[in-house]
Amino acid sequence: MARHSSTLLILLLAGTSLRLQQASLAQQPLKPNVAPLKEFPVNQRFETVSGDPAKSGALYVIRIHAEAGYIIMPHTHPEDENIVVVKGSWALGMGERFNRQALEPMELGTYGLVPKRMAHFALSKTETIIQVHGLGPFTTHWVAPIYELTNRGIFLETSAAEPGRPTSTSPPGCFALKLGSPIRGSYGEGVIVAAQCTPGQLTQYRIEKTNGDSFWAQRDELKEP
Repeated sequence: MARHSSTLLILLLAGTSLRLQQASLAQQPLKPNVAPLKEFPVNQRFETVSGDPAKSGALYVIRIHAEAGYIIMPHTHPEDENIVVVKGSWALGMGERFNRQALEPMELGTYGLVPKRMAHFALSKTETIIQVHGLGPFTTHWVAPIYELTNRGIFLETSAAEPGRPTSTSPPGCFALKLGSPIRGSYGEGVIVAAQCTPGQLTQYRIEKTNGDSFWAQRDELKEP
């Protein structure tokens, strides 16, 4: 009988302790999860704000940085993409080929929805940061493969989530201008440090200024200084 009473007392005390802990936690003020908008380091394009964009069915929030003039070629995502412009001037269009006339402007604070598996493209009219949220996984598949010219060679890319595959050749007419060439565009002057080509559609060049800033432009937008 004494042993039974002792066990009952221990259970009652444990239950009281648990309720007191729960009450204490309930009284503690919740801290907001604040993610300030900050500048992206040079060459960083992606930041996870909340959640896990790689996890299927999980909520996520990410921010994507793009330099002035950069064209995001047609691509798809497996889930809906919710876009909010938080810095700069953006433009969004739908379709399997880049079409400047089909772009819809998205200024600061504008929201855009891209349904899952819908081919779309975009233009970063100025240096921009967009905030994207939705359900994972957030993966990007190019409608047409992209050839990238870098100081390490030429790479073929089919998905933004995977490293490009080295290749010794690129389609004719892709890279008429060479790395290191001095050039002038609407965003200023600099030297060519990289390029991207979607065969049969367009080639765009990344130009680095003397102050370290970069912008992108197509061949017909560029002139020798």
